[in-house]
Amino acid sequence: MELGHPVILVSAFGRGHWLAAALAKEGIKTTLIDVSAKLGVWPSEDVEGPFGFFRNERISESQMERLYSDDHYTEVPNGFTLWLKEGPFEFKGPLTKYKLDRSRLSSHVKETLDGTMKNARPLYKNLDAFQFEQSWLLHLAHQWAGTTYRPNAQAAESGEALPVFSSFLVRQATRAGLEKSLEWLSSKGVEVLRPQIEDISFSSRKTISGLELLGEKQGLYRVEQVVWMLSSEESYFLNERLGKYFYPEGALEPEWCWVRYRVGLKECFERDHLPSHALLIDDVNSPWTHENMMVLQRTSLPDQFDVWMRLPTVQRFNKEYLTSRSEKMKRLFVQRMSLSEPQILSFPQEYYYTYAQLGASRFPVFDPKQDKRRGKVLFNNLYLDGPEEWPHYAWGAYFARHEAILDRLTTWWKEKLFKEQNEKRKEAQK
Repeated sequence: MELGHPVILVSAFGRGHWLAAALAKEGIKTTLIDVSAKLGVWPSEDVEGPFGFFRNERISESQMERLYSDDHYTEVPNGFTLWLKEGPFEFKGPLTKYKLDRSRLSSHVKETLDGTMKNARPLYKNLDAFQFEQSWLLHLAHQWAGTTYRPNAQAAESGEALPVFSSFLVRQATRAGLEKSLEWLSSKGVEVLRPQIEDISFSSRKTISGLELLGEKQGLYRVEQVVWMLSSEESYFLNERLGKYFYPEGALEPEWCWVRYRVGLKECFERDHLPSHALLIDDVNSPWTHENMMVLQRTSLPDQFDVWMRLPTVQRFNKEYLTSRSEKMKRLFVQRMSLSEPQILSFPQEYYYTYAQLGASRFPVFDPKQDKRRGKVLFNNLYLDGPEEWPHYAWGAYFARHEAILDRLTTWWKEKLFKEQNEKRKEAQK
């Protein structure tokens, strides 16, 4: 019996689950191959990342269902929170309007970020006319979770702005969450596999015809359309042969990456009043990297926090460098929380493992000069998705990308069925 389905998604870390379910709902037999376990030794916290979930009207009911098929999200009561030198800035709190009115932010910037401005193009065209203190929040909304690094005052030139005034939710991820989501996928009629992908077959120079699998289903798995949801670096780490097919120019090495420390903080007023998620910025005018921009996220223990910072990729596995950044981080925490006595409970995964064990960073950030190499598709029936395709790390961006792929695949499917029906009709008339 020949193996195969019309559409196959090669996914990791929960990517593409909504897309696979949506394709199955359209009546397209769909397979999702999950390769999460083959992409490094990553705890659930590292898989989840520091970016939370901004919920707005663009998120559909089916997308919400996908999100809640995994670990449960909890809304941060006062919304997304910045912890600036002058104090906290909550985007849905009782003092939000008062603080916005007192700020020097341009009204055009505020209206763009809260969604009341219908057409933001004129603002983006004339951003150079604004002083940084008038526009910095728009730049931050582009840069904080962005997949492209730009200096602060140029950040709005890349990606999209996060809807920072929307409801903001976070969760404490578990391994069971991914399993639960894969079970949800199966219940939607998607075939879920976890084989080893050995090779790819082609029906022509530009068309993929199948994947050679080893595992629960072995042999050539016939396909008509492929959605590849791994970055170039992840692809090479998974299987160098596959990487060379899809990314012949080689793996794209990011300029920056996010890393996670686990930090202990003693009980004190400031610690006890921290929300479940806060973005700490020491100096808005200094580069939004290193300890100048950190995410503090609560864990299940009141005295332990996950602290994320963006560091140069070349320093990922440098123990001395990771240690020196942690010392600067602790000094900054003492400035903000004098009685907290910060202590490093665990360093990033990169401190304990080698590249051969970890592979690509979970949240890479690229240089603008690398844009030309991002998103190059070399096959007629291949769709790329993943960090190199997204404007930023946010569910809204993932879903928007997947909606576009869904539209193209459903159009292809309808045309295919129409063609087959016509051929059957012609045969019947002979």
